[in-house]
Amino acid sequence: MKKIATYTIQDWLFSIANGRFDIDLAESGIQPHRIQDLSFTENYDLNYSVDIGQEQLRQCIADMYQVDLARVMIANGSQEALYLFYRSFLSSADHVITFTPGWQQSWEVPNYIGCAVTKIPLTRETGYKIDMAQIIDSLRPNTKLIVLTSPNNPLGITCHPVDLEKLYELCCEKGIFLLNDEEYLTDYTQSIVQFGRLTGAVSSLSKIYGYPGLRVGWFIGTPSLIQDMVNYKRYTTVTNSSLCEFLALEVLKNRKQYVSDYQAMSAQGESLLREFVARWPECDMISPQGTPFAYITLPKTWNSAQFCQQLLAQHHVLIMPAEVFEDKHALRISFGRPQGLLRKGLEKLDEFINFYRVQYAN
Repeated sequence: MKKIATYTIQDWLFSIANGRFDIDLAESGIQPHRIQDLSFTENYDLNYSVDIGQEQLRQCIADMYQVDLARVMIANGSQEALYLFYRSFLSSADHVITFTPGWQQSWEVPNYIGCAVTKIPLTRETGYKIDMAQIIDSLRPNTKLIVLTSPNNPLGITCHPVDLEKLYELCCEKGIFLLNDEEYLTDYTQSIVQFGRLTGAVSSLSKIYGYPGLRVGWFIGTPSLIQDMVNYKRYTTVTNSSLCEFLALEVLKNRKQYVSDYQAMSAQGESLLREFVARWPECDMISPQGTPFAYITLPKTWNSAQFCQQLLAQHHVLIMPAEVFEDKHALRISFGRPQGLLRKGLEKLDEFINFYRVQYAN
């Protein structure tokens, strides 16, 4: 029986590092909120929700994207939404194009289904931009899907609207579906789903809003695709938690305030991170474009997996090594944190870099 590959991102967070860190600069969202930040004034009905998701919550999301209600479904986080999409949309006869460094699910789940998968590297030489020539060269007669993450995780860059439009025109010409993971998009009227029917988008409460523990995500697609995904969900989790959906609606009703807080904390955190990166002449930080984290490249002689393991062991600070994103010689550092916590973590990192430079780098 074919086994799916180890999920290296989650293995690092939940297995290798679990219980060993005091400061988390790895989780890629804003600092998580606490239960006291939510209202419990209503006597919520804790019956099952609906498989497609509570209608009020779906309508709220539909209004944010300015799409019909039938195009929205709720899932247990964006991770489940993506999984339901891949399992419902793809078959072993299909070819998928995705990008690295990136989110492992976008190539491993299609590969497990039996799809042919092409991973196109985003490189310094191209400014980490999608390369239309490479995409065109990678096309096959059976190419069915192109998977984007914009704003990108882990690079922090955003596809230019002109590049997205060109890519969508290519997809329309070839009959290819274009999926974008939009976890860090704050203006949903700029979502890829505004281009047309051959598009899908996913997001959640985890990153911008700071509620990963509620496990509420959503998918925007065509009504027929949504129904296929809902049918697959009936074989897995059936519904979301009704309580979590009620609370998600509370969050999204106050969306403007949450986005404002997210942008303010991210701006302060980025500024502080830049102060520290300026002390590390060996390192180069890719300027983030709307993400609460930055990707920092290291010298080719530095082993980023070893670096992060040693940092964790010696200073109990957690960051993400490039290896979990199918890359090398880089780190992802999250700065969407309270200033005191972030400064303390960066001071420990600064101390460790000085140690690593002498002990391991040569």
